[in-house]
Amino acid sequence: MRMVRFTRKLFLAVPLGLFAVGCGGDPMMDAGTGTGEDPTPSAAEDTSLASSEQAIGLGGTYWWGTTSNGFTSTSIGTATGRTCFLSGIQGNLKPATAGSWSSAGVFLYGGSWEMFVSHNNSKALSTGIQCLSTATNRTPEVSWYQGQAAKLLGAVTSQRRCFLTQVEAAGGLTANADFVRVWNDGLNWYLGGNMAAAGGGTAVCVDVATDQGGWLWIAGNPGGFTANLAYNPGGVACLLSGIGGNFSTSDFSDGVSIDYNSGTRYWEMTVTNGKRGWGNCVN
Repeated sequence: MRMVRFTRKLFLAVPLGLFAVGCGGDPMMDAGTGTGEDPTPSAAEDTSLASSEQAIGLGGTYWWGTTSNGFTSTSIGTATGRTCFLSGIQGNLKPATAGSWSSAGVFLYGGSWEMFVSHNNSKALSTGIQCLSTATNRTPEVSWYQGQAAKLLGAVTSQRRCFLTQVEAAGGLTANADFVRVWNDGLNWYLGGNMAAAGGGTAVCVDVATDQGGWLWIAGNPGGFTANLAYNPGGVACLLSGIGGNFSTSDFSDGVSIDYNSGTRYWEMTVTNGKRGWGNCVN
C-alpha cells in the first residue's frame, strides 16, 4: 500500500443508512431486475464513522468517509476471531495530481482492524466494511496492481472464501471498463483485473462453511438501482469480491455498496452511474 499508517483522526459517529439509488441496469449473472427513482443527493462536506451490529451473528458493519485530504483511519476492533472485508466504495478515487494515489478499505495493524480513507483531491470518498466473526485459516493480505499478472491468493478448498479488503487508484478506476476482483477457477483463488491507468486492490481469504451464491450487477450511466443478493434466514453475510467503473464523482452515494435490509431479510447491492459490483454471500 502507498500510504503512511500512523496518523489517526477520530470523528463523530452517526447512524448507518442505505444509500439512495436510481433506475436501470444491466445485470450479467444470477440476477433479476432492479428499479427505483433517480435522486441527486449532494456529498456532505464532513467526515464520519458509523457502525452497526446487526442481529445476525456478524462481526460488525462500518462506514467511513471524508472530504479531508490525507490519510485518516480508525480502529474497528480486534482481529482475534474476526476478519473484515470491503462492502462498499463511494465517491472520488481520481487523484488531484498525476502520480498521487487515492485508496480506501481496511487493513490489519497491531492486532486490530483499521478502516481508512486516503486521498489528496478534497473530494468525497468513503468505504463500507463488513466483518465476519471468524479468522479460521485467514491468509495474508495480497496486493495486485495494473500491469501485473493475476496474484495467487491460495488453493481452492471446501471452505475458503476470498474478498476484497482495499482498492487503490492513481488514474485507474476512472473509466467504466476498469475493474479489480477476486475469483477462482476451481483450483486456485486469484486477485486481478484490468485498468486503463495505475490502480489495484488487496484481498484476504478466510474459511466460512458454505457459499450462498454470487452476483454481478452493473448500473446504466446515468442511473442506478438496488437489487437483492441472498436471503438471510440467519448468519448469512454478503461482501464485495470485485468493483469496477468510473469513481470520479464527489458524492458519498455514488458507487457500489452492499447493505442488509432487515425489513426484507435480504442482503442488497446498490450500484450507480455505470459502476459494477461483484458480490458473494456466505454462511
